[in-house]
Amino acid sequence: KTLGLRQSARRRGGRHPARMTSPVRQRGTAGEAPTKGSAVPAEMKPEGWNPSGKERAMGGLFASLAVGGVAMIAIGGAQERAGLSMGAVALFILGPIAYGGLVFSFKQILGFFSRVRETQELASSQLSKDGDIKAKKEESAVPATGGTKSPSRSPAPAAEKAEPTPQPSKAKKDAKEQAPTKAASAAKKDDDYEPTAYDLIVETWEGLPSAAQLKSKVGDLVGKAPGAAKDLPGALASFWGWLTRPRWKPYPWVHLPDPIAFAWGVIEVLFIAPILGLEIVITVPAMELLKAEWRQPRFSYYRERIPELVRSVSRPLARLTMRDPRNHSYLPWMAIGGILTPILFFWALNRHAKYGLEFTTLAIYHLMRVGPRLQIFAHIHTLAHKEGHAHRGFFQGPFRVLNCFCEWWVGPFYGVVPWNYYIAHMKIHHRWHNDVDDVHTNLDLQRTNPLSFFLYVPRFTLYWMGLSPLALFIKRREFTLIAKLLYGMITYYGLALVLFLWNPVFCIVYWLFPHMEACVLLCAISYLWHAFVEESDPGNQYVNSVTILDGHDNVWNEDFHVVHHHAPNTHWTDAPKHFETNKHLYASVHATIFRNTEEGKLLQWLFEQNWDAMAEHYVDLNDKLTHEEKKALIVRRLSVVCDEKGRDGKRVEWAATSSIREFEE
Repeated sequence: KTLGLRQSARRRGGRHPARMTSPVRQRGTAGEAPTKGSAVPAEMKPEGWNPSGKERAMGGLFASLAVGGVAMIAIGGAQERAGLSMGAVALFILGPIAYGGLVFSFKQILGFFSRVRETQELASSQLSKDGDIKAKKEESAVPATGGTKSPSRSPAPAAEKAEPTPQPSKAKKDAKEQAPTKAASAAKKDDDYEPTAYDLIVETWEGLPSAAQLKSKVGDLVGKAPGAAKDLPGALASFWGWLTRPRWKPYPWVHLPDPIAFAWGVIEVLFIAPILGLEIVITVPAMELLKAEWRQPRFSYYRERIPELVRSVSRPLARLTMRDPRNHSYLPWMAIGGILTPILFFWALNRHAKYGLEFTTLAIYHLMRVGPRLQIFAHIHTLAHKEGHAHRGFFQGPFRVLNCFCEWWVGPFYGVVPWNYYIAHMKIHHRWHNDVDDVHTNLDLQRTNPLSFFLYVPRFTLYWMGLSPLALFIKRREFTLIAKLLYGMITYYGLALVLFLWNPVFCIVYWLFPHMEACVLLCAISYLWHAFVEESDPGNQYVNSVTILDGHDNVWNEDFHVVHHHAPNTHWTDAPKHFETNKHLYASVHATIFRNTEEGKLLQWLFEQNWDAMAEHYVDLNDKLTHEEKKALIVRRLSVVCDEKGRDGKRVEWAATSSIREFEE
């Protein structure tokens, strides 16, 4: 029967009846020709999404080469010696084949979901049409007068009915009114259009300087070289005078001369620069490209479903295992850090034991360890921070064995010394809140000078290693804290010693590097969080700590740093509410608040001394300060330097109990 229908359809020059009427196979909107070979309906395509054949070919070429590069790295990692010929085969043969297979598979999957959605939309539109037809029938059953039809009334004669007068002017008026509306909707579509990853790549490529521009810049630099060389002795003399000037420093940093501290900071930053630079250059653009694709309309279904799918697992697990089910979003990140990273580490260890140091293995390990735009790194360190504050732990009942999971199992792969957050952070930083007795204070430094950061690096490093906290606890004779801190330090550095004796190179690039990486990155965050001091009210925590609204990297509301210091027992989900409740207190002191930015950009502007950019993002809750007044306020608060009396003028001696600050809400 089917064959007969097909043959009769061919004789008529038409199509198979089933194919003509099937809602699944019909493409495009009503009255529009179907798009041949398209897996996505025309109405589902975003505005402006019509790449040319050349663009498709170039995109396919780059994608296939990228897949081939991954295959080449995999082959190089799987074999002890992978020659140039094997790499070429992987790049130019396996790459296109694998890419073609991936594209075919994704097209089939997306086509299936597209057909399911088409069927659902068709069914809903059919129900809507049936409802409209039913409503029209009911309206036609009611007389034009709007009253209920009565049997006692007879219909009016046809001669007495008033003839409707045509109103062509009204039609023209409606057309005129609809024209700007259509234009506005088209403009709105253009505004709502999100650039794709391809658009970002093209935009970046077009923004690169041309050969002539590069030649001109190099020529300018060469032309300025003689003048710079002439000024160099004077600049070095000025720098040495700044570095060796007499100034007050808190204990124990009084015993570390500034030239040695500066050299230490520069060497430490240079030590992590190659691998950290690779992480930034690869993961930051990768994250932007992934986000650009994820924002496309074709992924709207998955944007809604995938997060809810994760929550559908984490919520019941949290109700079963955690003290506070509101922390259910911790569980996926704990799984990533506690399972993926250790697997990668032992895979790298096995590779190093067999083949020695491999650049591909090193790159894969660190890139996957930190994640796109260092998001895994940020979430793991935030988890260790929050676990340090949770004295009763995250978990309950038989799951309490996981209460040290972040600091003792996941954290060491990211350079965390076990119990450093639990002891040093809680019992020092949250006692003195960056005052001069805090072992990683920056209040004695000129924070408007970017070179001061290198003086700050050694003191944060010694804090992160646990050495300066140990000295403070010995001074205060807090032996319980000393024992716990030593327990974590001996475990971490004991394992480092074992790795170093086994293979020094492996220990340096896989164990010591994450430790120094955490030191420098978290040192920069700490340097920013408490860089501001109001001279007329030095102890005001609304000024001393930074708050970021609508932050780009607000991991579990860490951007509400005032709440973290002023009300550390407030749950992170309640931090925005706490800010709104106490907004009048922030406004009364012109609190240090920025909007629509992130820690990295603020640090960049701070080191560049770009006060205009900082002022543009500074939030004046009273809405009274001008741009210039905001700049002056920022510079003034960064310029306040504290002396031996401390921020509040109450300091008597180092680590004295009298200078501990306890906030009361």
